Amino acid sequence: MTPTLVAAVVVGLIAPWVRSIAWGVPVSLLSIGAVLTSFVGSALTALLIGAGLLVLLGWAGASAENTEMVAGVAAGVGALLLLANSSRRMREIRGLSVLCQRLDEPDVQARAAQQLRRLLDRTRAGRRDRYRSLVLMAIGPLTHAGLWEEARARLRDLSEDQLSPQQAVLRDQALATCELHFDDVDAADAAIRRVPRPADGPIEVWLVAMEALLLAVRGDAEGALQRLGTQDTDDNPSLRASHRIVHAHVLAARKDEGGARRELEFLLEEAGRSGLDRVVRPRGPASDMAAHLLSSTEPQSG
Repeated sequence: MTPTLVAAVVVGLIAPWVRSIAWGVPVSLLSIGAVLTSFVGSALTALLIGAGLLVLLGWAGASAENTEMVAGVAAGVGALLLLANSSRRMREIRGLSVLCQRLDEPDVQARAAQQLRRLLDRTRAGRRDRYRSLVLMAIGPLTHAGLWEEARARLRDLSEDQLSPQQAVLRDQALATCELHFDDVDAADAAIRRVPRPADGPIEVWLVAMEALLLAVRGDAEGALQRLGTQDTDDNPSLRASHRIVHAHVLAARKDEGGARRELEFLLEEAGRSGLDRVVRPRGPASDMAAHLLSSTEPQSG
């Protein structure tokens, strides 16, 4: 049984490196849990293969002096083949998932972002269909981590004639959000207009909210409120924050500074500073007020 135990330990130690290479993620960016899971899973696989072979060879009457070595070698080779096969399945998606999770960690964000760019560029060169899917999956984590330029560049790189209708809708919705972050209202408007309407339920709700925001930042208070209509935001905090942003611009456009400030204070309480950032850009009637509130509530360093 000793050769099988040795093979199990060796395969377990190799496993994180095999997955690292297959997924395009340095071992240093894999979580401790992922490394341990990889080690334990591969080691157990080798042990099961080796133990099974020992039993079979024993039933077959093989000589005891060769049985353990044969079982150990077979266990190591078999476990490595299974590891390589499992690591290759959906390897880009698994690598993307790991890297996107690490984007929210300040100490490794830069390295994770660099590896994510390499993974996307490598996929773009080899599998354009998979690249389009990976980009759409990565946009949320990229923008959440503040990597707006990367997100917008990737979205703009997607060729409309190569996207499925559903992918095109998701691309344009995400691109509109990015363009608004960079205060390019016209580009955001153009992205929204490319979406066939009405879109699927949840997407249509967000498109309506963005259209209302475009009207609000352009000073069309009545049009913005009319576009919002009676959307229900009770069970959707993110949508409620978007409505507060529109109402803040509307009230500021009507010179109701007290009402606009109350909306901004509620927004700060419910959505944090990132909510106020969405009032500052794109620029509209309430942008200066939101910027002032941001500066007055900036955390003091210890």
